[in-house]
Amino acid sequence: MNIKKILILSIIFTGLLSCNKELEEEVFSAYTAANFYQNEDQLQAQNIGIYESFGHVVWEQDMYFLVSMTGRYATSRQANFAWHAAYQTADRQPFRYERIWRVGYEAIARANTIIKYIPLSTFFSENPEVANQYLAEARWMRAYTYFQLTQLFGELPIYTEPVENADPEILFKGKSSVQDVYNLIIEDLEFANDNLPVSWPKTGTGRVTKAGGAFLLGKVYLTSAGFPLQISANYQKAIEALKPLADNPGSYDVELLSDWKSVFDINNEGNKEIIFAHGNIYENLKGSVLPFWTNPQFSAFGGITSRTGSSYLMAWHPALLDLYEAGDDRLEDGFTYSYQRVNNNQTVTYKRDPINVNGLVYGGRNGISGTKYQDGGAIGNVIHSKDMIVYRYVDTFLMLAEAYTENNETALALPYLKTARDRVNASVISTTDQTALRAIIRKERIRELYAEMGELFDVRRWGIAEEEYNNHLLRQFRNPNQGWDEKFKLSPIPFIELGKNPNLKQNQGW
Repeated sequence: MNIKKILILSIIFTGLLSCNKELEEEVFSAYTAANFYQNEDQLQAQNIGIYESFGHVVWEQDMYFLVSMTGRYATSRQANFAWHAAYQTADRQPFRYERIWRVGYEAIARANTIIKYIPLSTFFSENPEVANQYLAEARWMRAYTYFQLTQLFGELPIYTEPVENADPEILFKGKSSVQDVYNLIIEDLEFANDNLPVSWPKTGTGRVTKAGGAFLLGKVYLTSAGFPLQISANYQKAIEALKPLADNPGSYDVELLSDWKSVFDINNEGNKEIIFAHGNIYENLKGSVLPFWTNPQFSAFGGITSRTGSSYLMAWHPALLDLYEAGDDRLEDGFTYSYQRVNNNQTVTYKRDPINVNGLVYGGRNGISGTKYQDGGAIGNVIHSKDMIVYRYVDTFLMLAEAYTENNETALALPYLKTARDRVNASVISTTDQTALRAIIRKERIRELYAEMGELFDVRRWGIAEEEYNNHLLRQFRNPNQGWDEKFKLSPIPFIELGKNPNLKQNQGW
């Protein structure tokens, strides 16, 4: 059974997990955390509860605004969406940071309960190998969440156990260093990489597997080799984590699909290229606005709301198209060049020129719609079933190419870059000059991974956030007089959290 079909069942069990806004556990059942973990079905139910933390409108929507909208090619016909491009979210829509923080720490709290109590259960003592798979899953989810949060906010309060009383010393923690956060993430991922199963026979696709363990461990090492930690030795560790995954896909039950566009087809969700995704279902507030806001108005691609014309709010500047070579499958299949309006059957074609357009025109700097978030069956603005893809197998090859390049082994980078580019009929790269290859790989990440909510994280670890800000096309248009500020290197700690936790300090400059 696909995990999406059983997500709703997890609601029954979420009362067993930490769900107080201050991370304090409240129990709403005759079961308790101490006596619940007695068989595999109970472990499964609890772990799926961690995934369910992200099953709300807020996480994917806010991550898109805070992470993808800061990429220089993201654009919009709405002036207020330029807030995100200009890092004005904290002033204009502070709730986006608040919701990311709340959802993240809710997931961490649920994971902590599981991590504490699984080893204490009779099931663990009787079935340690199976129990460790579930423990590894919970630790992977905790690591993933801390990784997302530290890439946004930097130093974080670290909670490794459930908060089961209101002791202020336990409840209100100050921030730990970024290094300490990464130490916890890596410790969790090393355990996950050793213990996650290749697949989950009881639930099918949708849950993190051994491929996710190797993938995220490699990504964390690669990220920590850049800013702010700059541990250059971790390029080699990234290679060691990722190379088995790249070289032996059958051992991990993953695959680079031959048809690039099919990776994002709603009828092909859970395919073998997807390392990790947040699942959505056709239930109110279990999806986000992305399918209809990222597709043209009066089109069939974004569901019922797009068909009424209430869409086309997030798009991509036509300058993005210039990054692709002629014949690249992503250039043809990654964008909506024309469509038939459902209200009058007229064909609408994207027109790049004139660039300076206003209003509802499908063209110019209003942007061209991508094809990664299409769900024609969406029945409301937050009711859709398109999964939010977080990590894809192709990134394994791009990360390896980058790690080898930064490790001064450029010749070893080329085969992995070739694998990623061959799939889309892009030309072969032959240069071994480190500076040139670095630039090529960084652009390749944009070509391949645009709109997948990693843009801000990439430019921060590369140390080029200021350059990206200065060249952001939407910001230049809507906020030409706002200059770069060093505080933009980190996102602000939510003000509501500062008010609740006296030991929490704001990031510098905010």
